[in-house]
Amino acid sequence: MATSSILRSPSKKSPKKRKHASVKNDALPPATTSIRVEVTEENKEYDPVVVSFPRGVPTSISNPNGDDADGDDGNPGGRLSPPKFTYSKLKASSSRGRRVTGSDESCSYSAFCAGRGHDNRLTKLYVAVLDKRNKTLKLIPSAEKGTVFALDQEVKAYTPNVSSSSMGVGGGNDGSSKAVSASNRVQMLVESFGSKKKQKVMASRAANVVNINSVVGAGNVMMDSVVKQGGMISEGNREALLDGSKVLNPVEVALLQSRRNTLPPFDVNADSPHKVFSAQLIAESTAWEKCSKIVDKVLKKADETPEEHWADKLLGKGGHHESLRTLLKSINPTKKGSVHRIKTTFLLSLIIRFHEKVSRKGGKILASSLDDCVTQVRLPAEVGPRIFELFSTPIEGREQGGYMMSRNQADKLCVWCLILYVIAASNGKDMAVSSINQLCKDMKLDDKKAALFLREAGFVVKKNGVGDLGVSLSVPLTFPPPKRGKKT
Repeated sequence: MATSSILRSPSKKSPKKRKHASVKNDALPPATTSIRVEVTEENKEYDPVVVSFPRGVPTSISNPNGDDADGDDGNPGGRLSPPKFTYSKLKASSSRGRRVTGSDESCSYSAFCAGRGHDNRLTKLYVAVLDKRNKTLKLIPSAEKGTVFALDQEVKAYTPNVSSSSMGVGGGNDGSSKAVSASNRVQMLVESFGSKKKQKVMASRAANVVNINSVVGAGNVMMDSVVKQGGMISEGNREALLDGSKVLNPVEVALLQSRRNTLPPFDVNADSPHKVFSAQLIAESTAWEKCSKIVDKVLKKADETPEEHWADKLLGKGGHHESLRTLLKSINPTKKGSVHRIKTTFLLSLIIRFHEKVSRKGGKILASSLDDCVTQVRLPAEVGPRIFELFSTPIEGREQGGYMMSRNQADKLCVWCLILYVIAASNGKDMAVSSINQLCKDMKLDDKKAALFLREAGFVVKKNGVGDLGVSLSVPLTFPPPKRGKKT
């Protein structure tokens, strides 16, 4: 054991100064004490373990009485017990590595080291113990060659304040029925701390929420339709949803959400193919009413100018949509259900006009306001906002402003156009069309891609001997299973 001596500094109360005082070289300065220093050798069984609390010293150590800052007794039941720690091997099969674990009444603590030994450091960590009575200072090397165990702190028996029945945050532990949903909490956090880009994404999500009161047929009929859409959930998941104690199949939930974002509103439990998709729900009330007024006005004046076909008046002379023009001229307006087919075709022509205009301008329509964008595309003022809402996103960060259509939105537009065409071309309650090739040609859409879109929407697509793609829909509506990636 190595020993040496050090000098303790004089206290604040120094002796009075004496004039002409002198001290010999071999004598100690006044008011100092000689202390012997002892440095002990490493001993794995007795070396002290040094820990730190990065998240703050526990209350059971810093304030064991539990007193508040204002003097109130915060722990009337008695003193807080300090945490108790255990020191053990990291692995039972290895002599290297140690683990420190501990806990008190409210928290648990843990830390470990891999036991790699010294990393060529010139300094080592020692614990100094001063014995005033024997006037010795003992320096003891800390365990694991100077390792400081930084303890991770966790709260014991923590239960998130979430209501299991409603999945609302804030209604689980206090028994109150008022709870803020998780989505609303995320919205509030983004509004307070989120970036402009994230706020724009949240605003776009909120804008895409369908307001049932603005949908034609709102009320009991619409609510029943929404309830029926739960038919896509399997029976096991339906029971789990009602029970609240089981977890839904995440793959099925993700597929359902993806289809809801890509396809028009649909009714899985429809008893007839023509009830699965609705052109009125696609357009919503304001846009559908405007399309109805335009079609009714054109059909009313058809008898006044028999030299010009009403289909040419409805589409205009500049349009090159041969598929729509041929379809309209094949419809007899006097037959039952024909007017609805004409209105659906006219709505489809406006969406295709929007698609052509945006595609020619590189996927963007630049203008200072939404009304100016609608005017550029030459859409009715009541229909344009709905089309821009469905298939485009506002451009941020530009003085001029405008709207842009992403690749996913372009695919979504193609799917909706194909479904609208099948609705308009189907005669009666059957959703079947002998050929969609001309429509694909007008939209510059690849036939294989169109067939893939329709199959994902639940349609059956078949190719005949001359290359025409025939489309049909049957009930109950069934979607294809998810595709599995190729093994690599």
